[in-house]
Amino acid sequence: MFSKILGVIGFLVFSFTASAGLINTADDSFIDETSTLEWMDFGINNTDTYDYVAAQLDAGQKYDGWRLATRDEVYDMYANTFLVLDADVVSPLDSIGRSTVADGRNESVSVLDSIFDIMGYNTLRQEGSPFEIRWATGLFEGGDGLSLFQTYDVVGSFEQKFSNDSVNFYNHRNFDSYSDSTSLVYSTMLVKNDTLGNAITVPEPSTMAIFSLGMIGLASRKFKKQS
Repeated sequence: MFSKILGVIGFLVFSFTASAGLINTADDSFIDETSTLEWMDFGINNTDTYDYVAAQLDAGQKYDGWRLATRDEVYDMYANTFLVLDADVVSPLDSIGRSTVADGRNESVSVLDSIFDIMGYNTLRQEGSPFEIRWATGLFEGGDGLSLFQTYDVVGSFEQKFSNDSVNFYNHRNFDSYSDSTSLVYSTMLVKNDTLGNAITVPEPSTMAIFSLGMIGLASRKFKKQS
């Protein structure tokens, strides 16, 4: 009985400290549960250039209510969502500011599929072929001009044998030449602050540890009395 109680407590601790995921909304956006930032879906503003989007953020303009995402916010979203996965390849930031997560090599599905479905995509490449790919590239202000967040999702019939999806965070290149690009490949990464209104609260690990120790103590006393 006591071991069962410990098992339940352990599960509760894990549940409260495990990494949060993404929440899909009905407003062409998704929310990072960890940061509570709301992100515009890919495929929404990729018909506009980065420069145009940046100039349309004031009240009454096309992207009123949104703001440009910072480098740290993009990386945090990427880390909260992708670096915590049990993927084939999980590479933290290297010396030149790039990180990659890849999964599904020689498999029909990848752990990235459900996340990509929530985030959306900008365009299809090799549409209608066995090698059809959903492609998304988000522009944000990096450490040296514009940088990229990029997803690569195999969805053609080739996926049944060789998925190999991937996502990349770049912070080592200057992509300023894309600021006035009208290509459907490029989105501008936009966020809204704390759209959950702090509705999702995750107890601090230290708080959970104290709570768990108290529960273990009470359970232990009850167990001793019964024995």
